[in-house]
Amino acid sequence: MSIGALSVSNHRESARTGGCDPCRASSASGIAVSAQLPFSQRPRHPIRAALRSLAAIVLLSLGANSALAEEMDATSHSHATLSVDETLTLAGAVEHALANYPDFVELEARSTEARAWEERGRDWFPERPSLSLRYQTDRWGDNDRLDEYEAGVSLPLWSWNGRRATQSFAQAMQLESDAASQRLRWEVAGLLRNMLWNIALAEHDVEQAQTEQEMAQKLAASVERRHELGDVALGDVLLAQSAALEAQTSLVDARARLVDAERDYSIFTGLDRRPPHRGETLSPHDRLPDDHPALAFAAAEIRRAESAHELAAKVSTTAPSLLIGPRRERAANAEQYDDSIGMTLTIPFGHSSQKQIDMATARRDLAAARAAHSREIRVQTLRRHEARHTLDTVHHNIDAAAARAELATRHRKMGVLAYQKGELELLDLLRLQRNANAAERQLARLQIEQNRQIAFYNQAVGVLP
Repeated sequence: MSIGALSVSNHRESARTGGCDPCRASSASGIAVSAQLPFSQRPRHPIRAALRSLAAIVLLSLGANSALAEEMDATSHSHATLSVDETLTLAGAVEHALANYPDFVELEARSTEARAWEERGRDWFPERPSLSLRYQTDRWGDNDRLDEYEAGVSLPLWSWNGRRATQSFAQAMQLESDAASQRLRWEVAGLLRNMLWNIALAEHDVEQAQTEQEMAQKLAASVERRHELGDVALGDVLLAQSAALEAQTSLVDARARLVDAERDYSIFTGLDRRPPHRGETLSPHDRLPDDHPALAFAAAEIRRAESAHELAAKVSTTAPSLLIGPRRERAANAEQYDDSIGMTLTIPFGHSSQKQIDMATARRDLAAARAAHSREIRVQTLRRHEARHTLDTVHHNIDAAAARAELATRHRKMGVLAYQKGELELLDLLRLQRNANAAERQLARLQIEQNRQIAFYNQAVGVLP
């Protein structure tokens, strides 16, 4: 027996009988003295063992924090899940969302304004007629019994081509109102498409997180049974339990994202049900169509601005008028009254600064409408290009993601078998599981993202559901 082994053996024998003198002295003074193990019993890789112990402690603390986070999230994100209505279509959901949209009230105001201009274009007179009365006497002057009574109706007249310009402006206003309705419906459809596919992605994340949690729980139970049989160390149990708690936290986070996505949809539409997830057919348009809702609205604004400029040029601020009325008069020192009917035509002429201001304002509005139309073409062209580019990118990435998911799944199965045979460390198995889960998650998300980008491309080219 070596000297070191004999020393340790004597030390253990003394500890069973009450302890050796140095140990009793150290214990009495409050100083802890660790026993020195023989070299043959020390770990062969002390650094690796320390790192594994440290990793187990860190993961265990993360698991405890994850359990606390789950309890908090489960309390703060409780809500009723949206039901799936098979009879509800995307177009029907758009109509509900449109009625619930804040800008919807503006459509009625636009329609009312257009009808008001249409009624004015049908009127015989540009303004209301007026009644005038006139009386003249010399009673407080020479008092020669002079009396004059005059009454008349003043009729405002349309300026030359003024009524036609007003009718043209009314048609432009109605066209703009219809285009605004289509544009708002297209805008709401885009927001609703995004919300529905956000729900689809969130639902997939929940399903994936549930699968990963079940796998982690099965692994933790298997490791615990092997530890009870003495096949694995306690550190592996802690690692497996921490991985299970981490998967549980991921599930809580996924459910929270689903709650947020469904709440956004419910608030936006005012509904407690949603249509089923159906993929759209890709639009064949490879450029912006002329009837694109955003471009049609911008063009209607140009038409309205042009009609407003024509109206400012044709309609005077002071309209001509015709006064028609009877007149009864008695001359000075006369006994009888003379009755007559007269007409007065008033025609404004000369330079009008107010008209010039109105025309300048109309020209400025026309220039702004044309500039807005050009900007809208650039914006929508860029959106169509980005949507097409993203769709092509997703389409090409699906094949690579499918191959990666297949390889990662096979590697995970091999890792499970290797761990059961004691040929693989638990840390390496957890790494293989994470890679496989990430690959499967990426493939499923890309498949959903493909349908999502098809909807975005249809939105970009102006396709309404």
